[in-house]
Amino acid sequence: MNTLLESATKIGPIISQYIDEEESNRMLSKTVLSALREPGFHRLFMPKSLGGLEMDPLSVAKLVEEVASYNTAAGWSMMVANVSTWWCRMLPQKGVEEIYKNGPDTLLAGAFHPPMMATGSGNGWKINGRSPLASNIHAASYIFVTAFVTDNGQIKFNNGIPEMIGVFMNAKDCQVVDTWYTIGLKATDSNDVSANDVFVPGHLSFPLRPDFQPNSFYSGPLYKFSAIGASVASLIAPVALAIATNAINELKILAEKKMSFGASATLKERNTIQKKLGMAEALVQSSRCFLHQTIGDCWNKILAGSLLSIQEKATLLLAATHTNQSCLQAVDMMYSAAGTSAIYFKNKLARYFLDAQVVRQHGFANESRYETAAQVYFGLQPDLPVLAF
Repeated sequence: MNTLLESATKIGPIISQYIDEEESNRMLSKTVLSALREPGFHRLFMPKSLGGLEMDPLSVAKLVEEVASYNTAAGWSMMVANVSTWWCRMLPQKGVEEIYKNGPDTLLAGAFHPPMMATGSGNGWKINGRSPLASNIHAASYIFVTAFVTDNGQIKFNNGIPEMIGVFMNAKDCQVVDTWYTIGLKATDSNDVSANDVFVPGHLSFPLRPDFQPNSFYSGPLYKFSAIGASVASLIAPVALAIATNAINELKILAEKKMSFGASATLKERNTIQKKLGMAEALVQSSRCFLHQTIGDCWNKILAGSLLSIQEKATLLLAATHTNQSCLQAVDMMYSAAGTSAIYFKNKLARYFLDAQVVRQHGFANESRYETAAQVYFGLQPDLPVLAF
């Protein structure tokens, strides 16, 4: 782990110098992608048997936060690539072998919602539909999506539950719809993916249900971890932590010299600014502790040979959601404390503020997920089905 953190620190100056260019192009540069690829930052959740690092979730969370502190979109790229790799655990072995036939650096993208439509066709499926937010899409070789199984144009149901599958489509068979014009996370290349009768062989698909037999590549304890833990807690929430920490550090620099309109003291000497900084630090540091403690506790249970309960999975979701939303509050405090200085794009606080607005809306970590966790604590059926995985 220390070696990888050192690698992140080493590439930090490299990946941070292309941010303006990347935001203009709305995707990471080839230089930054290469810098991430070389130490294996897109292979953190890949099995060692495939050339991956098979790293524990807590170490991944720390590493993603470190990389995102230099380049938010680079940290986001790690999230998308690694969570897509993690979902390969549910594929037949033949499917995994096909995806990685050209080596472990094959980059994957994914869009989990809304599902597309799948119609049985010979020994596979015809996929139709369009899904947004497929980050890394131009650099990806395969794109993971979910799909409803249909029969005669109608969604199939089993015991009142729609039948769903996960599929990995060859990227060259799909169309990229240029939609990524956003206020923040501009360089993540999170465009829509469209499929028009894309054929997916059966070995590149799997039933989307919690009970499954992992293929031989994905037999380690990492692949018994929670889907929410592997994606939201270990990969999304750390990006929010990096953004908030950067915003705090930027305000500290500004506060050394800036004086507010009509004031005779610097920002750092004003009680209102001191209070905001203290509250922001508390929000970030406490949410990081909650997140890391929860990931660590759940990981230790997996290592002990047990499976996570739905309550423990809900706590992972809660920790990730709370981290995301707490970091948003911290960034907002730093933005307001900076005054008019923060409204200019030349000020990094403007970028952190806008990036935080995008991360706050993620469907797996927005403020409604407090309710999802509470539903489980009340013994109710959660409104996020993926929580069961």
